[in-house]
Amino acid sequence: MLKQLKFIGQSALQIVYPDCCFVCGNDLVRSENHLCATCEYDLPFLSSTEDEVNRLAKLFYGRVNIEKVYSLFNYQKGNAVQIILHQIKYKNKTKIAEHFGKVLGNKINGLHTFDCIVPVPLHAKKLNKRGFNQSSIIASGLAKVLNIPVYDNCIRRITHNKSQTKFSKYDRFENVRKIFELNQPELIRNKHVLLVDDVLTTGATIEACASEILHAENCKVSIATLAVRI
Repeated sequence: MLKQLKFIGQSALQIVYPDCCFVCGNDLVRSENHLCATCEYDLPFLSSTEDEVNRLAKLFYGRVNIEKVYSLFNYQKGNAVQIILHQIKYKNKTKIAEHFGKVLGNKINGLHTFDCIVPVPLHAKKLNKRGFNQSSIIASGLAKVLNIPVYDNCIRRITHNKSQTKFSKYDRFENVRKIFELNQPELIRNKHVLLVDDVLTTGATIEACASEILHAENCKVSIATLAVRI
């Protein structure tokens, strides 16, 4: 009886205050979660094959020692993935960040073993302004599937650098040099860390963060992002 009443209540609320698809804006039906079935079907998901994982890892060859690289979507300017990332980052749509963190976790689960998750940190000024770190929200979704701890404070961003969006590839690397500091190396000593960010483009920020994490004794790093531009 209680389940029936709950279902009726949720259905009535859906009529009065319908949830909308984050991409197209159409109302969602009860079985849909954050995106309508059409938009979710059309998303450019990447495969989870070993060849795909190794292909992404090659983005860091000769730069920093990365074990594996996992990503959920192929990001291109103007596609639905850009809309999703914009909604997360600038429209406070944190629920969709956690949702796709879980989807990413299900993609990774069983393929490799990790000891902990570390989200790429924001500088304190940006964190206070935005109110949340999208990488931490994605990491929380991943952690619920992978059942491993999230260490939010083992590395910190010590420089409030300018946004990367309008920089050339070379300038992006210069912009993020020495912006991270390992804060609690004992947390990740002898561990395989899954470093998490929202999107991988040039890899400059993730490379700088991974390089600092690798200062911890006998530490390995793999990467997981919601999207990658390839």
